[in-house]
Amino acid sequence: MKLFSVKRLLIMGVVLFAIGCSSSSPTPLPGTTDSNGVPLPTPTPVIAPAPSGSTGGVLTVVAAAEIPHLDVHQEVQETLTALGPGLAYSRLLRLKSGQGSNQPNLLLECDLCQSWHLNEDLAYVFNLRSDVLWQNLAPVNGRALVAEDIIFSLDRLKTEGWPNAPLLSSIGKAKALDSQTVQIELSLQDADALLALADGHVKIVAPEVVAEYGDLRTAPVIGTGPWIWQNTDSVQGMEFIRNADYFEGGLPFLDQLNVTVMRADPLAHSPGSIALDKVAAFKAGLVDVLSVGPSEWDMVRKNSSDFRSVVSRKSGSGIILALNAQMPNLQETAVRQAVFQAIDPWDYLDTVWSGQGFASVGIPVQESDWLLERQEMRQNFFADPGKARQLLIDSGQNLPLDLEITVRIERTGGENLALEERLMADLTAVGFNPELRRMNPVQFNDLVMGPAREFQLAVGAVPPTSTTNSYLFGLLHSQGRWNLAGHEDTQLDTMIEQQSAEFDDSARREQVAEIQRRVLDQAYLFSPVTAASRWVFSSDLRGFEPNTALSEYNFWSRTWLDR
Repeated sequence: MKLFSVKRLLIMGVVLFAIGCSSSSPTPLPGTTDSNGVPLPTPTPVIAPAPSGSTGGVLTVVAAAEIPHLDVHQEVQETLTALGPGLAYSRLLRLKSGQGSNQPNLLLECDLCQSWHLNEDLAYVFNLRSDVLWQNLAPVNGRALVAEDIIFSLDRLKTEGWPNAPLLSSIGKAKALDSQTVQIELSLQDADALLALADGHVKIVAPEVVAEYGDLRTAPVIGTGPWIWQNTDSVQGMEFIRNADYFEGGLPFLDQLNVTVMRADPLAHSPGSIALDKVAAFKAGLVDVLSVGPSEWDMVRKNSSDFRSVVSRKSGSGIILALNAQMPNLQETAVRQAVFQAIDPWDYLDTVWSGQGFASVGIPVQESDWLLERQEMRQNFFADPGKARQLLIDSGQNLPLDLEITVRIERTGGENLALEERLMADLTAVGFNPELRRMNPVQFNDLVMGPAREFQLAVGAVPPTSTTNSYLFGLLHSQGRWNLAGHEDTQLDTMIEQQSAEFDDSARREQVAEIQRRVLDQAYLFSPVTAASRWVFSSDLRGFEPNTALSEYNFWSRTWLDR
């Protein structure tokens, strides 16, 4: 098998990563290298031990959108994948969650496999679990999982034009070595490739169902996962019962998982009304688990005490602040640095977002220690108004310096509005003359995220990326689809290309850290609020420790009720 060069990876990556793919950075086998002396990726196989907990009970959670159909391969929607029919399926690999798992976390463990390794042909070999049965429903009827099921599902998901096909851009040919062994080649030298197989969208489906029904849009939902789909009204809610034949003995703990759909209707609801409905339902005990934003969190806390909460941090989503280096007033690095030094993102987090999130460059990373620490970021690049003003003076600018701030305004939540007020005040204080320009999401996507790049300073949602490479190639490489800064930084490009095929975790972690320092020093972009999911839940819920990266969902089977 031929692996492409880093140069080839770059060319392909600009196209494939642009729409957000998923992929992993495994641990190298000591002494195993390619012809260039590069360590080869050979991760340590892991099967997570099942936790201890109490069985029984019904848990009700909230989803924010109804599902369009039942085919998990033909849809990217989060509800379908992680809170809908997707709960009935399994994957070859999954992300770690549970006690002791740091956040953010893109660490891998086995789901349908029991081990994996890299062979001498530079292909991954997966040994499947021998105890996996399909749910006992026609036409599959509870047969054992075999290698051909994996191959069928991967090939199906790669169908040209399907929305999840780019996830497998680094995954090459798959073949069965025997009924319980699958070999998967790499098509690109991508250190994130294995995360594609752990993505919540990469479900393993039964060939018999597709053969009988043509697709899975209206077909029976039959998987190997912990939950059995019940034929319910997917517009208003969905029900799942415990799979007694699930291969992880004793799981799930719950007898039933109910998903209540509470969505915003632009015609029937005013902004913020759906939040009131969700919080009211939680306080009334109609739902047990709810993911909340900052304003909803404030509502929950008001006059409430009988609940618990947890924050699950994840990179690759949240709010991005980007400076267009192609604009005349921002071409000087010192001016862009002055913008960064004028603001204190950690203060914004505390006051605007109620501490929900964290500041970073926004890169999805394998573990939290891949991110620059707050102390280094704040001390070197932010929160020094005196330095900001001096940078403007030394750059020879006529003060106050005009600066247009383009803000994406969402229909729900007022956090972006509060942020713009803080930005305007802080930038004015150091010598800028900011002018506000608001856009709805459609306008923002067209004029800021699209080729037009009609902005100076932009604040809005992070483009859809899920892995280190997808973010770096999409947003920070000079040829990236979302190179919002418009920079042509050959040094940064080289750094990105080198880390992309570095399979040694320790070395790659240092490379990613240096990339972050370069981006902040040049003041291209950062994420004043990198997303975190705050969950509130009933006080009798136990073992609820979610990892929400890559549409992960396995944690639902590991939680229980103490009622």
